[in-house]
Amino acid sequence: MTKLLLIQNSLENNTSIANKIDWEPYFLIIATLSLVAAVIIPFAQKKYEEYRAKRNFKIYFKKQLGLVFNFLTSQKIEYNEPSIKKNPEKKHLEISDFLKKFNKDLKEYKNAVQPKIIFTLIMNLQNMLLYSFHLRNTVRSLEFNDLMKLTLEHGNQLSKDELSNIYGLITILESYVSISLYHDRFGEMQSIKRLIQEKTWVGLKLDKDFLENQTVLNDDLQFINDKMNSIEEIIYILGITEDKTLEYFEYKK
Repeated sequence: MTKLLLIQNSLENNTSIANKIDWEPYFLIIATLSLVAAVIIPFAQKKYEEYRAKRNFKIYFKKQLGLVFNFLTSQKIEYNEPSIKKNPEKKHLEISDFLKKFNKDLKEYKNAVQPKIIFTLIMNLQNMLLYSFHLRNTVRSLEFNDLMKLTLEHGNQLSKDELSNIYGLITILESYVSISLYHDRFGEMQSIKRLIQEKTWVGLKLDKDFLENQTVLNDDLQFINDKMNSIEEIIYILGITEDKTLEYFEYKK
């Protein structure tokens, strides 16, 4: 009986305390939090969806452009040091280093008379153009229509700088294809010929006595001088294609 009285008294006390508490502020806080959640959750969800779409677009874009990036950072080009030595020194250089050396050689040896000097100049030119050919095929494999379509779709989710970089890089790559193709006018050179298999340029070939045929070498050197503007255009577009691609991928040598 005593226990029942104690329990009854306890319940009466708790009820009395509960009746004394002002619940209105707590209900107001709960209502406010519910209202805030109703506004914030859809907003946060929308922002997350935008972030995911932007991230997926960037992944796709970089995956596509990664083909060009990988080519530029992994493929080196053979450079022959201009020399009258029996076996000129050969180096395998990144395209930026090759272009600097080759551009310097053009200015220095465009009027050369030594057969070996002329040979190295022509060989380096053909090596550069072969590299350019393979890079052009890589760029052509990109889905430019899809890239442009997705860029337009997600343009409002990108910053002004991001959008500018993407459009700029696409423009440069598209220009690279047309410019490098138009200015490659050296397929008919006689001293160092192009090896074509199934309509694809796969390498270079030359006659065993090429150094003894001074006339052919001189004719090819003269042809190079006559088409110097085309060589300069190819050097320029190769250089800017490498620069802008590596810049987009934030690649530091």
